[in-house]
Amino acid sequence: MAEVAEVASDLALDVRPLTGALGAEVYGVDIASLDDEGFAAVHALLLEYSALALHGQGHVSDAQLREFGLRWGQLDVHGYSPTVPGFKDMLLIRSASEQPRTAEGWHSDVSWKVIPPKMSMLLARQVPSVGGDTLFASQYRAYEDLSEQMQAFLEPLDAEHDGRNFDLDLIRRPVAHPIVIRHPETGRKALYANRGFTRRIVGLPQGESDAVLNFLYDHCTRERYQARVRYQPGTLAIWDNRCVQHAAVPDFGGEVRELHRVAVLCDERPAR
Repeated sequence: MAEVAEVASDLALDVRPLTGALGAEVYGVDIASLDDEGFAAVHALLLEYSALALHGQGHVSDAQLREFGLRWGQLDVHGYSPTVPGFKDMLLIRSASEQPRTAEGWHSDVSWKVIPPKMSMLLARQVPSVGGDTLFASQYRAYEDLSEQMQAFLEPLDAEHDGRNFDLDLIRRPVAHPIVIRHPETGRKALYANRGFTRRIVGLPQGESDAVLNFLYDHCTRERYQARVRYQPGTLAIWDNRCVQHAAVPDFGGEVRELHRVAVLCDERPAR
């Protein structure tokens, strides 16, 4: 952490941690003109804090946002949600009085795919006068707080995920991922089961599976693991799906909330 702080200081970045669990606000970054050293600093901050709010990106075009995403890896094409015109790999997250739409449930993005996103980013184009934040929860901390006995019980288990929220046909094509995964860059273990897309634990009777998963859903999102990003116009939220769950807060009435989302795929499927 000291090394990350030193790099941020050298680049004149203002880094303000959000909570003791995860998250930081960052000022002084321009993703449209970020050199390799600056990109490496943002990468290091993401690995350290798991979720970042890069303020002051309102000048960034959708093409520049996409290019920034490509610096991290191959982009996800969601396939089931509205996209920004002209960009099949950029989702349009928009809610208004005539079209209320907010994914308020806790989830890890697109965990129902064989290769899910390793990270996601949301650029705030229009925000309500109050509310409309995103909550994040550290799955590192959630795993580490479990008893050794519970960790040992969960580590060999896989769980099935599906995307029935988007298309009922996906019920017939579930994907299994470990319940406990090891982050390929940090080496830390994290829980990987979310109420939005995880359906059952492989090899357990339904009743036992439901009991364990319901415990995990409640445990993973306890307030002690959370941080909240409060958007300004031009805030870019970035988070690591391999160790973070998130949820939108639908507390802004009928005002417009519009964000543009890019997600970067894992280099390989989640693993122990």
